[in-house]
Amino acid sequence: MTLALAALTIRDRELLDRLSQSEPLSTSELRLLFFSGVRTCRERLVKLEAHDLLLRVYPARSNRGGRSEALWFLSPNGRRAIGAPARRPPGLSIPDLEHRRAVACFFLALIEHSLTRPGDGLYRWLGEQQAQRGTGASVRPDGYGRYLLPDGEVTFYLEVDRATEPTRRVKAKLDAYKQALAADPQRELGNVLLVCDGRRRLANLARCAPAGPPWVWGSIDGERYELLPAREQQRRFDQLPAAATPAGPSCRGLSRQTVALARSRERVTRIFYGAARVPADAPNDLFLL
Repeated sequence: MTLALAALTIRDRELLDRLSQSEPLSTSELRLLFFSGVRTCRERLVKLEAHDLLLRVYPARSNRGGRSEALWFLSPNGRRAIGAPARRPPGLSIPDLEHRRAVACFFLALIEHSLTRPGDGLYRWLGEQQAQRGTGASVRPDGYGRYLLPDGEVTFYLEVDRATEPTRRVKAKLDAYKQALAADPQRELGNVLLVCDGRRRLANLARCAPAGPPWVWGSIDGERYELLPAREQQRRFDQLPAAATPAGPSCRGLSRQTVALARSRERVTRIFYGAARVPADAPNDLFLL
């Protein structure tokens, strides 16, 4: 029996929306994003599954012993409940699944990194369908992010390369970014992050990357980036081109005002914003019952 839409909590809706953009996510990843305790996380996921909003899958293990951690997907009823679009082809194919996992792990690593850096926080994480709204039909990014720093914000489109596409296709996609963002007044601060699985692959793709802006940065670990195509300039993620942000209220101040949501919403606020300032366009319903 499907849980009535009115019975979904704000956290439920955000969890379903996150999965609609970035599925599948594991139990521990959903706990990182939305819960303060393991038991509460598991019980809520099981309840959403029992009401036919989520699907649980256990990947096969490559070695004996134990059971792999569950991966969670939106069910068809879950998609309908929040008005999410249908899953795009090739759906749940193994290559597509592995690519989705690599993309999600990149953003989750940013979130975990921010927990140790006061003033940092991932403000926006868009999946490929929503990210494409910023580029148009000519290019489909793997994701879009907006990361807040104490005195600025790094915005970026993400391309995760697993060496499954020919070089000419990657070149065409990187060229498409330059055309798609040509009229963007902020293109001088635009970043395209190309994360590869090895140095040899990065070297091959670097030669076909266009000169910025937007700036194409290559990396093999998501921490150190080289400006392509020359690869003569190296920077950490927090040193990438960033826009200055005006002063504003701290996230912690806002979260303290939402006493009724302290256990669920304050964690979400801390994870995604850290102690960084909340941007002026932060959605109001993030902090409301």
